[in-house]
Amino acid sequence: MGIFVIKVTLIMTIQEQLAIRSPVLKGHVNQYAIFGLVISILSILFASLLVSYQMTGGISLSGFLQAQATNPAIWALDLTPFMFAYWGQAFCHGLVNKAETIIEDTTKELVNKSGDLELKLKYESNHDSLTNLPNSRLLSLRINQGIKQIKKDEELALIILNINDFKGINYSFGNFNANNLLLQFTERLKTILLEPYMLQASMGMNMVARLQGAEFAILIPRLRKEHNLDAILAGLINATSTAYMIDGNNIEMKTTAGVALYPRHGDNDESLIHHSTLCLLHAEKEGQRFAIYHPDMNSDYKTKRIMLKEISNAIDKEELELLYKPIFELNKENIIGTEAVINFNHEKYGMLNAEKIISLVEGTKLMKKLTFLTLKNAVQQLDLWHKANNKIYITVNVLNATDMEIPKFIESLLKEHNLPAKYLKIELTEKACLSNQTYSINFLKQIAEMGITVGISDFCSGYSSFVYLTNFPISDIKIDKSFVMKMVQDKKKLTVVRAIIKLADAMKLVVFADGINDEAILAELKKLGCLYGEGAYFSDAVNAGDFTELLGSAEPKHKSVE
Repeated sequence: MGIFVIKVTLIMTIQEQLAIRSPVLKGHVNQYAIFGLVISILSILFASLLVSYQMTGGISLSGFLQAQATNPAIWALDLTPFMFAYWGQAFCHGLVNKAETIIEDTTKELVNKSGDLELKLKYESNHDSLTNLPNSRLLSLRINQGIKQIKKDEELALIILNINDFKGINYSFGNFNANNLLLQFTERLKTILLEPYMLQASMGMNMVARLQGAEFAILIPRLRKEHNLDAILAGLINATSTAYMIDGNNIEMKTTAGVALYPRHGDNDESLIHHSTLCLLHAEKEGQRFAIYHPDMNSDYKTKRIMLKEISNAIDKEELELLYKPIFELNKENIIGTEAVINFNHEKYGMLNAEKIISLVEGTKLMKKLTFLTLKNAVQQLDLWHKANNKIYITVNVLNATDMEIPKFIESLLKEHNLPAKYLKIELTEKACLSNQTYSINFLKQIAEMGITVGISDFCSGYSSFVYLTNFPISDIKIDKSFVMKMVQDKKKLTVVRAIIKLADAMKLVVFADGINDEAILAELKKLGCLYGEGAYFSDAVNAGDFTELLGSAEPKHKSVE
């Protein structure tokens, strides 16, 4: 609307200036006409006097009159003042009229363009620029319109649908391919609206909107109570959880949905959008395909905020405890290192393990504070073990591979405790490596240049497991425990484990296995040539004191990596 106002103002200014400057323009042209008239009169006088001199031998009035009466050339010259006067007036009016016509035509054109521009701006303010779907603003308008028009036996349903782990796709395949996926998804949603079960439920009046990122909304303004909402949601999830083509690859995608209903779950657009979003988060947290809003979900949201505050206070007071999971050389069953895992025993919420804590703090400012605290306590404990002549190494999981303050902090810790860098290993997830490759490559290079080993903690759990093996300074890979724990019973998982071990050998990488929970898994890993691993078969994560006892409980149960 701002550009439209500027255009209208410009048109009015042109018209006002035309009204002011039209007489000025006419006067300006008249001046040049008068100037030409004066020149023509002077030319007549000069020519007449010159002819008079030639005829009489002098300049006099009688000679001037004789020249005027007898010389035809001067007669023609005498006509020029009239010609200049007529030309000046005609040219003046013609020029001004032409200028007025041009400005009038330009004004009409600007008026037409301004009208088109207003329509364009109105459309863009209500639609998503990538998918051309309605945006959240238009969705809110349609929700409120639907509420006003709803009938007694109908409900308004707002479904928020999210593509699971879209960030991982963006990290792995880049923005261009991720946007291409969103366009494919948009077309899929438009097609779904024409499915019989959707047409019947919405009576043909529905809309799809894009809210943000990979979040879309489907508005069903006239859902009749006899329709099965669970069946509609199941059909929607089934139709959108399918394969999409990304960079020449078929990628199986999953979606999750949350739904809120008017009037049961809210009486306006804000409450319905908020409650359906909470419902979506609840479904993702519980691993459900979809969920319908319930007031208890508000308390879950409040609980999460309270827990984050409690974790923040625990970090500040250093009340979080580090537990240590032993890492074994499988053939000799010697402890060669340990993995530090965070743990929080809360008096109200009970024991929060590392996975729970990380899921809560991920994406918040607490990630950095938690990483620094873990590194600090782990290196301090490693120093104590080394002073007791237990020359093992320690592994610390870092959640963020883009924070360039972390390498500096690690360097200062090693100097403070006079520990060689080879006794510290930094592990990252595939997602952390691929989150921002420009920064993560520099981050890992700084870590590796210090002599610190860099490993991947969940190899083969993501979308592009092999990208960083060639681009990043990776030395170790740990097979994700989801493959290891089921490899004896599941031949496909066994095949994956075998392939990873062969790949690691070919690329001269050290391979570890996580999730060694029984002797059968251990035996199979030894047979496949995996040299190192960890899991419940050896020991769960224990506190520092119990781990020290593990180090001295048998001969030899540990060895130096020097």
